[in-house]
Amino acid sequence: MAKIDFTMADLQVTMLRYSEGMSVNEDVLSKANRAYKLFHDKYLAIKDQIKDFDEARYAFIFHDMSLEYFAKQAKLMVRAGNHNSLDILANYVEYTDSYNKLSALIRNDYVPIHSNKMVFGGVKHD
Repeated sequence: MAKIDFTMADLQVTMLRYSEGMSVNEDVLSKANRAYKLFHDKYLAIKDQIKDFDEARYAFIFHDMSLEYFAKQAKLMVRAGNHNSLDILANYVEYTDSYNKLSALIRNDYVPIHSNKMVFGGVKHD
């Protein structure tokens, strides 16, 4: 199990607060930008801790990108006056998939801590 400075609480704070079928408006855009910034900043702070563990690294990158893409699509839609939820559905599905994968990884594959040491697969790494 890998030990890194990221918990389920950290992930939950970065949830989109969007659900399928919601109209895409300034509020959705603002919340998406906030979620992306919070997650991206946290990811940048821990990326050296996960660099040697492909599964964790890929899960964090995937989730970071899905949040970014959702926020960018919401921005384009709001700018164009398009509020149709179907136009952001693919981004939302990708976000949901990345959230679920990262959530499962956090719950099952590593032990969150607040230090720079990691344990992955029962082996401790400095």
